[in-house]
Amino acid sequence: MSEQLKIELVNPQTNVLAFRLIQLKDDQYFKSLKSYNCYKIILIRKGSGKLTFDMAKYDFSENCLIRFPIYQPFQIEADGPIDGVLLQFHPDFFWNHKYDMELTSKQVLFKSIGEIPLIKVSKEEMSKLMHPLDHLLLELNNDSIGRYDIAISWVKIFMIYASRIKMERGIIHSEPLSEVHYTFRELVNAVEEHFHHKHRPADYAKLLNLTVKTLNRMANQYLGKTVGDMISDRIITQAKHELYLNNNPIKGIAIELGFHDVSYFSRFFKARTTVSPEQYRKSLRGNSNETAV
Repeated sequence: MSEQLKIELVNPQTNVLAFRLIQLKDDQYFKSLKSYNCYKIILIRKGSGKLTFDMAKYDFSENCLIRFPIYQPFQIEADGPIDGVLLQFHPDFFWNHKYDMELTSKQVLFKSIGEIPLIKVSKEEMSKLMHPLDHLLLELNNDSIGRYDIAISWVKIFMIYASRIKMERGIIHSEPLSEVHYTFRELVNAVEEHFHHKHRPADYAKLLNLTVKTLNRMANQYLGKTVGDMISDRIITQAKHELYLNNNPIKGIAIELGFHDVSYFSRFFKARTTVSPEQYRKSLRGNSNETAV
């Protein structure tokens, strides 16, 4: 297996991972990929193969952009060596950098249901997409003042270019999704949008006009977990990052996440992480290696 270069962009003030960049030489990374709890963009400059997405197969070749929303399983099988770049955005990236373009990019690139995730681009468009990433790599290889802020600016430029290309292409429909698969994608989007305030599976059943039993069956089929697990996982992910993002008291974080009883929030957090929010904050702020997506 070829060695893959991996770079992580971490906020030096909060130690929170913004995103991860991996330079691809083959498809080995995807063969071992087990977690899909982040947004992904893949640029393939050279190479070809098969992309499996939503139970359908698509050919890919050089000069293409592929994007995947959170919780979207997929497979990539290359015919041989490839030259590409994978960017993994933590779910909170778009909220940690609250600018209109980030939120617009999230909608344009990741929110659509029933679209082919692959976009064929020209050589000129690929060069334009790689330009900010090349500058990003250069910036991350020096220790000058403002390194993180400039790196984020290059990421913003990349997202704007990618969003423009996607908007110019319009919607490219995939093969028709089964009703179950389409509804599952709606469920994923609903959890991502409402997890701050809607914590019960029944809330999502009402939103989607389905029963909790039906939603649980779908969640188990595609993720091997219940709707309650999906909601809890997303809340805990956000809580962990909020414990780093600022010095707000635990009560403030609890309220932001829809818990008006801080004691209940602490019990909820500890039941799923084995430590209290206070212990988590103290232990991880002393650990400079905490960068997991």
